Amino acid sequence: MKKGGILNTELLRVVSDMGHGNMLYIVDRGFPFPVHDLTKKIDLAVGYNIPRFIDVVKVVLEDLEIESAIIAEETEKISPHIYRELMEIFDKVKNKGNPIKIEKIPHEEFKHIGLRGAQEGKEVKAIVRTGEFTPYSNVVLVSGVPF
Repeated sequence: MKKGGILNTELLRVVSDMGHGNMLYIVDRGFPFPVHDLTKKIDLAVGYNIPRFIDVVKVVLEDLEIESAIIAEETEKISPHIYRELMEIFDKVKNKGNPIKIEKIPHEEFKHIGLRGAQEGKEVKAIVRTGEFTPYSNVVLVSGVPF
C-alpha cells in the first residue's frame, strides 16, 4: 500500500502520465470544468474547504516535477494569503537546481486555457477541483523533467 504523496488513485494516474510541458490545473470550488472529454476532470471536494487548495498543491508537488507555474494576476490582490503561501511553496521547489518560473496572466485567460485545453493544442492533462472556497485559489503546474 502506498504510504505517502498522492493517495487518490485517479490523481496519481494523471500525474504518472504527465510528460514534459504538460499542464495540471489545481483549482478552487468555483472553477468550471470543461464541457469536452479531452481534459480529465477530478473533483476532490468533500466539503466546505475540504480539501484545502494549498494542501492539494503541496501533496501533488511531492510526486510531480515542475518547471513552471501559472497563476491569475488577480490572485495577489484578491487573495493575498493564498498568493503568499504559493510563493513560499514555489521558493522551496527547484527544477534541476533552478527556481520555478512563475507566469501571471489575467484570470479570464487562465480560465480560457483550462477550458479549451487540448482543443487548441494545449496539453492540459487534468483539472483538479478542491473544496477551497477562497476566490482565485488556482494554479497551473507545468511539468518538467528531473534530469
